[in-house]
Amino acid sequence: MSKLLTKAASPPPVQLPSRKQSAHKGNFGRVLLVGGSRGMAGSISLSSIAALHAGAGLVSAAVPDAVLESVAGFHPALMTIPLPCDSAEFSQLAWSELRSRLSDLSAVGCGPGMGTGAGSRLLVKGLLSQKKLPLVLDADAINVLSMEGWLDDEQFARSDEDAPCVLTPHPGELQRLTNASAKDVSAQLQAAEELVRRLNFTVVVKGGPSHVVGRSPGDANDTTIQVWQNTTGNPGMATAGCGDVLTGVVTSLLGQGLDAMAAAQLAVWVHGRSGDESAARHSYAGMTALHVLETLADIADEMTSD
Repeated sequence: MSKLLTKAASPPPVQLPSRKQSAHKGNFGRVLLVGGSRGMAGSISLSSIAALHAGAGLVSAAVPDAVLESVAGFHPALMTIPLPCDSAEFSQLAWSELRSRLSDLSAVGCGPGMGTGAGSRLLVKGLLSQKKLPLVLDADAINVLSMEGWLDDEQFARSDEDAPCVLTPHPGELQRLTNASAKDVSAQLQAAEELVRRLNFTVVVKGGPSHVVGRSPGDANDTTIQVWQNTTGNPGMATAGCGDVLTGVVTSLLGQGLDAMAAAQLAVWVHGRSGDESAARHSYAGMTALHVLETLADIADEMTSD
């Protein structure tokens, strides 16, 4: 492990438990990332590899068959699941193929690079409708939500008995979803609070700084909503793919058993720490999402209790 160049900011009040010597990969979650399309294979690959670096025991990427080889070639430890596709994106047969594969999973993340075609819309609706599996929706999955208006429908709300749903929008995506101006942080946080209040989701409002808005476990009927502001990250992270990395980290931590608020807080903090370390090594202008991804492995011990 290379020497860390930056000083760590104080982490949120949650960490992953230390690993027992007798542990095996099944103890650390089986997670799935769903996304990708022709020309956007890198997005879902960044998310999937981030889930590995954040500690998930087994990670699979469900991608259009047309980009399977591209995604599989990014990392030898990444498993791939080909789903039916049209020329570039998921076809309308993709959901019927995927839903039979969900029973053994610990968490699923959906959206990076997937497009918003008919097949993608069916995938998002199918995943949103199931409530047994922790779910992270990002990028094009959020764009589908705004196109279809599904978050206006209370049938998708989560109760305390349901698995959590986490949204990770950047300001533009949240504006499309709620009409809250991307330039008004206060309005965006208020919009996120309203989503939490109505649907019992957890919302990561990405930005400088990022915020996590949600409830503690068991508080679905409590009117108190927590708004947590992150202390890590920098302007160099305003580069393509950094949000995809965060999606993988949140999904990984959910798959390892953290509740939604804890997983989102720790993921955002670790993601920012990786960005700070990457900036120290490569500069704001020179760093890329790949640098952030690579640095995740260097700071994994900062996620884990002694």
